[in-house]
Amino acid sequence: MRRTEVHDALVLRRHPLPSGDVVATLLTPEGKWRAVARKGRLPGGNLARLSLFHDVTVQVWRRRDDDLGLITQVRLNGALSGLARPEAYPFAHLLAELADVLTAEHPMDERCYALVASGLRGLHAHDDPESVALAYAWRLLALAGLAPDVRACARCGGAASRLDVAAGHALCGDCGPVAGDAAGDAVLMLGPGTMAELRDLLLGPLGDAVRKPPADRRRHWSTLRRYVRWHVGTVRALEGLPC
Repeated sequence: MRRTEVHDALVLRRHPLPSGDVVATLLTPEGKWRAVARKGRLPGGNLARLSLFHDVTVQVWRRRDDDLGLITQVRLNGALSGLARPEAYPFAHLLAELADVLTAEHPMDERCYALVASGLRGLHAHDDPESVALAYAWRLLALAGLAPDVRACARCGGAASRLDVAAGHALCGDCGPVAGDAAGDAVLMLGPGTMAELRDLLLGPLGDAVRKPPADRRRHWSTLRRYVRWHVGTVRALEGLPC
């Protein structure tokens, strides 16, 4: 049955085709899907409105549910110009790619759309986009059910100072991995202070996590990279960050 759908969406990816058409990956409150935008004659047409990270409303035509949709109309709701800043652009790519990868294996509800939209707006407006990206990246993992349990040592319930990356939980200084858990080289020695900051990033109010970023950001980015590699795979935007 032929049908037309209308969706609010965020543009996560664009893949140009030899014909000049573009396949856009769109994150919507109803989920993530791909659709084709035909090359138009006017420079301000649908392709221009489907730039990366744009907030749009799209009309999509499908013959069947499993068809790749055809984008027939695009209305631009918001273009976040601040994402073009050199200090913000790489982090926008990180949130978009991480959302794309996570929704491929772990379908999420409208909260994912709301979280990514909030993160992109934060990167656009905040004078410290790195702090926004670090907090929102961990929250995306949490929304997908992949974040580590850092509330206390998983063995004894004591104060945690280490992160067992493979097992996805915290350990104290005395308790170690048991048989079947991670190898020793997958346990990161973070210290009580860094573990407390990681708890704030994952469990505290999101606004506080952005306003009060960790003291040693490089250590937290390194922890995030190790964790994402193990539980998600390679996220190129994360691997390419200079921090």
